[in-house]
Amino acid sequence: MDFKQDMAIGIVGGMGPHSGLTLFNHILSNTKARTDQEHPSVIMMSFPKHIVDRTSFLEGDTEINPAYSIAQIILNLGKSGAKVVGIACNTAHSQHIYDVIIDELVKEKSEVKLMNMPLETCRHLKDSKTGITKVGLMATNGTYKSGVYKKILEDSGYEVIVPDAVFQNQVIHKMIYDVEFGIKASPNNLNVNVQRLMNEALEYFKEKEAEAIILGCTELSMIFKEKMFERIHIVDPTEILALALLREIDV
Repeated sequence: MDFKQDMAIGIVGGMGPHSGLTLFNHILSNTKARTDQEHPSVIMMSFPKHIVDRTSFLEGDTEINPAYSIAQIILNLGKSGAKVVGIACNTAHSQHIYDVIIDELVKEKSEVKLMNMPLETCRHLKDSKTGITKVGLMATNGTYKSGVYKKILEDSGYEVIVPDAVFQNQVIHKMIYDVEFGIKASPNNLNVNVQRLMNEALEYFKEKEAEAIILGCTELSMIFKEKMFERIHIVDPTEILALALLREIDV
């Protein structure tokens, strides 16, 4: 039996560890499979202790670029039979990380197709034909400061709503990274502090008249399941990445 003949999907997990599972679940939930055997082959590699925090790198707290570890995992996924790969982390798509990943894959002559989560998210918005023009962004400080979503969206003609630096750090980033109650610290416990900050963030974007909000961090995808908040579309890049991966293997 030659598993490498499969059109297998690869997932780079570990950023945080539950995010890879969230992407995997979206892949399973969005297939047309009616039996076990009709589901796509999926290989997930999660090596969290080998990938330094992406935001820490982008904020200059460490000089170690996580791109090199991520690229090595992608190469290993390719050797294991993955033909198309998704990285279960929005911040890893920031230019100073993602561009190095691509350089490493080119250097090693990898034939794996790597999907770009922010680009796919923007394409999804365009293809949805909802008439949305104003898009809010909830993300980690790393993604926020890198401007990766903001640039892609603005280049496509969207007005992008991002919080000021204080609100970003004390509400959105805190909701994700707080060492006591943040989503990364307690992924299985949607506590009152996270709920309070989430509601505060949603109200902020409502007041700014956002027509859609992008959950620009995979941890947010884990806790926010609704497709709408009042009349605002909730856009989940993790699910959109899953759809793109399935599209590439034609499932």
